[in-house]
Amino acid sequence: MADYKLFTSCLWQTTSAVVSTDDRLYLFDPAYFPHEIEAIADYVQSVRDGRELVLVLTHGDWDHIAGYPRFPDARLIGHKQIASPERLAKQLRKTNRFDGSYYVHRPYELVPPLFDKLVEQTEAWEEVKFLPVPGHKQDQLATLFCAQKLLVAGDMLSNLEFPFIADSSDYAASLAAIQKLVEDGEIAEVVPGHGVPAKGREEIMHRIRRDQQYLHDTRTLIFEGVAAGLDEQTLTECFGQICYDGQPINEHLRDAHEQNRVQLMKEAKSLTG
Repeated sequence: MADYKLFTSCLWQTTSAVVSTDDRLYLFDPAYFPHEIEAIADYVQSVRDGRELVLVLTHGDWDHIAGYPRFPDARLIGHKQIASPERLAKQLRKTNRFDGSYYVHRPYELVPPLFDKLVEQTEAWEEVKFLPVPGHKQDQLATLFCAQKLLVAGDMLSNLEFPFIADSSDYAASLAAIQKLVEDGEIAEVVPGHGVPAKGREEIMHRIRRDQQYLHDTRTLIFEGVAAGLDEQTLTECFGQICYDGQPINEHLRDAHEQNRVQLMKEAKSLTG
């Protein structure tokens, strides 16, 4: 298996992976609370041994970007769309609001970062391959460690969550792209943005297929319902009955499920004009 250490925040089980190669340490999404980020920094310091530190932000959501200032000498990498000043400023305001609400003190200022490298399309770079995987957010970037067959995926393929959708067509395409890599033997382990890794072809494919099924079920209901002229109340009631992985939607995730309905309604209405 791949040579990495995983840190998991008590906030939403947000994951921060540190992956070792001969010449570099790759750090992903250091999160979330200051003492958790400090533990990551201590570990990085203990194993770095003079290697370059590369910090990859999988996407720009506020729970994934709060820790980057603790690593000022890291080479910072993200998707091209993450660098939008409006996107990062809005997300950092959310971080500050959360921190203020819960009296969280950070020993550094949260300001939009300057990136050393921005990725626009699939690209081989050093020991890794960067793979844009939009759908959850349009600036989401996965990283494939080719020799280790390890994919750090961002907010996809979690054991805790169904797809949280920003664009359902893009999400489906991103799942299909990862599925092909798994089928071709290029991926044997996936680290999601929340929860525990998926190890081995069978477990990874299970997560892919259940997410594909959720996308199929939700898209079919909304797109066909809008095309047939069903009223929104009926569609909302039917949408609430959709299951994920054979189970009713967890009560704590019903708001996210409803947000998916709203997004899919926008997509369906755009198709019908």
